[in-house]
Amino acid sequence: MKKIVAIYTLIAVANTCLAQGSQFACDESGIYLINKSVTISLPGLSRDRVKQRILSFIRDRQYTTRPFYSGYNLISFRDFVKCCEKSNCGSDLFAKNIFYLNYDSGVIKIKAEIEIYSSFYGAELIINGNDDVASKGDVPFALYEFQVPEQYSAEYPEAIYTFSKKGKIKMKNPYVQQTLLGFYNRYITDMETYFAADR
Repeated sequence: MKKIVAIYTLIAVANTCLAQGSQFACDESGIYLINKSVTISLPGLSRDRVKQRILSFIRDRQYTTRPFYSGYNLISFRDFVKCCEKSNCGSDLFAKNIFYLNYDSGVIKIKAEIEIYSSFYGAELIINGNDDVASKGDVPFALYEFQVPEQYSAEYPEAIYTFSKKGKIKMKNPYVQQTLLGFYNRYITDMETYFAADR
């Protein structure tokens, strides 16, 4: 009994530590920035220098600049990538992310718009210049469901949560939750490291 209590305590502590270092939250409603945005301070850099650093980052990472979503002191870029394989998450998961970087002298404020798509059938997803997602050969895919009715749990192996007819929500797939959190936190870590580097 003591071993079981110790194991659950260790898991709780590990989850708390992970959550403290995360810029994102992932619950039954979706994944999102905890504080709606992340601010990176770059003391001593002029507005133009900050802008050039952002443009260099987008070019170096081969992301797609989104002029339609950009404006004065705002640069947006899109990334579209598979973020988890079916063998690990139950279905292939694809992330369509648009990041909004509002900048000024010495500062960048990051916001994100996130969509995740799922295909149990191995669809090869593509995206066009209007940010529309489609599959080659019309192989089925859909927007990812973070929670599903418990009676359909087997049909949605990738879902993180299930809910009962009484509305009780249960964690079903913590691996997918941690995978998504790790995937999205890497974006912020990468930007913080890149922008702060002496270039």
